[in-house]
Amino acid sequence: MPVFKCPACGLCCTFSPVSLLPHEDVVLKLIAGKLGLPYKSQPGYMVYDEISGVNIAFSYVMELVNGKCVFLNGVKCLIHDVYKPLICRSYPYIPRYVKYNIDEREKRVFAVAEYGLSLACPVIRRDRGVLEMHVEQPGILLKYMPREYYASIEMENTRNLLLGLLSKLWRDGLVEISTARRSTQVVNLYEFLRVYYPNLPNILNIDKVVEKVRVLEGEAGE
Repeated sequence: MPVFKCPACGLCCTFSPVSLLPHEDVVLKLIAGKLGLPYKSQPGYMVYDEISGVNIAFSYVMELVNGKCVFLNGVKCLIHDVYKPLICRSYPYIPRYVKYNIDEREKRVFAVAEYGLSLACPVIRRDRGVLEMHVEQPGILLKYMPREYYASIEMENTRNLLLGLLSKLWRDGLVEISTARRSTQVVNLYEFLRVYYPNLPNILNIDKVVEKVRVLEGEAGE
């Protein structure tokens, strides 16, 4: 049984816009600003908060610039050692879809995702036959790509952690969730939650990333 190893070809950084968790958009925007890169992103799934009067974005999509990720330099990721989004760390094991669920009765928000292997990756195309032979074997993905598999688990745990914190605010009467509205101010879910949970940057290890960004900024200025 082969073990997945990223060929570092950079192809996955050119295929499509990148789906991000809300705090990842904040971090990448910060890094791009420090490096002078033209970062562009758009909010994804949103809900409306009746109390604050804003749409809250649960996800973001980082746009490609000139057909590639803004952090791609040749085939090298400029932020590989600083901060890689979880979807980049889990690739080629990525979400086929993410369904956000709003339970108004229980005042609970949660997400369910289905993952699959991307055949756009040359290594997956190469190993496809072997993988299909072992498809019924329990834990096959964990054996084949342990780092990527665990990154996918971390992604969904983090996604639902943020949604769980918002759900608590809902049950506490601090927000009132409903369907997103057009032409309404959009607030990043992470930024929204920080007001109520000031320790959130530490929980998500963003404080450590900020320190790395400072080092990166110093190297870029040399």
